Amino acid sequence: MVVGAMQRGFLSILLVSVAGLGFGQTGANQPGTIAGLVGAFRLVDSVIGRTFTYGIAGPDIPKEVKDILGRFDSAVGANKQWFEEYRKKFSAGDKPLPYDARFGISAEEYQRLQQLEKQPPGLVIIAEKNVTVARERNVLHFRGEDEARIFGYLEADLQQQRIIFAGDTLPFAGPMKAGQLAAFHLTQGYSWRFQKVDVNSTLQNYKVTARVIEIDMGVAADGGRTFFRIKYQDMKEGVNQADLDLTGFVI
Repeated sequence: MVVGAMQRGFLSILLVSVAGLGFGQTGANQPGTIAGLVGAFRLVDSVIGRTFTYGIAGPDIPKEVKDILGRFDSAVGANKQWFEEYRKKFSAGDKPLPYDARFGISAEEYQRLQQLEKQPPGLVIIAEKNVTVARERNVLHFRGEDEARIFGYLEADLQQQRIIFAGDTLPFAGPMKAGQLAAFHLTQGYSWRFQKVDVNSTLQNYKVTARVIEIDMGVAADGGRTFFRIKYQDMKEGVNQADLDLTGFVI
C-alpha cells in the first residue's frame, strides 16, 4: 500500500524502532553474502521475471481500531510541532512513547494500539494491479498501473545481479532479519538497501538532505504468493520530497 498520513502517525508511535518496520534493519549499504545474492536473484527471476499481478496490501486491522487510529492521527496532525518535539524527547532504545492526552485517545486505547506491535496484524490484499515486465538482454524493466506506477522506476539486472531504482543501484543487504520476517508473516526473504546523506548540506543548513531506498522480497508463511515491498524516501533540507511505501504480494 502507499502509506497515508494516518498510518505514518500510527507507526511513529507504535513501532518503537525503525527496524521494527523492516526499514533500516539490514544495515546501510552493507553487502550480503555471495550465496545469499545468488538465491535472491533466483527468486527475482522466478517470481517477477515475467508480467504479473501485484496485490497491494494493507494491515488487517479491526474497524474499531481504525477508528482509534483516525482520532490519533487527527490529534497529532493538528499539533505536529509538539508531536515532533515530544517524539525526539522520549524516543530512546526500544521503549514506546509514554502516553499523553494530546494523542487524542484514552490511555486504554493507546495500550490497545501498542498490542498491535507485539502481535503485528496480517496483511490483506485491498487492490490488484497489473505489472508488465519487459526483458531486454537479461535486464528486467517494469511498468505498473495506478498505485503500482512506482514499479516504473525499478530495474533488475539478472546478469550483473543488480537492483536499480530511479537510477540508483541498491546494494544487496542480505537475508531479511527475524523482526522483518515476523512483521510481515514471512518464512524467508531478502533485502536491497541504498542510503545517501548529503553531509555538507546537512551540516551547513542543520537540515537533513538524504535519500533512502529499500526493496524487500520474501516468501509468505501462508504460501502461494511472494511478498514484495518498495520503500522510497527523499528529503531535501529537512523537507520530504517523496515518502512512498508500496507493500503487497505477487499473486
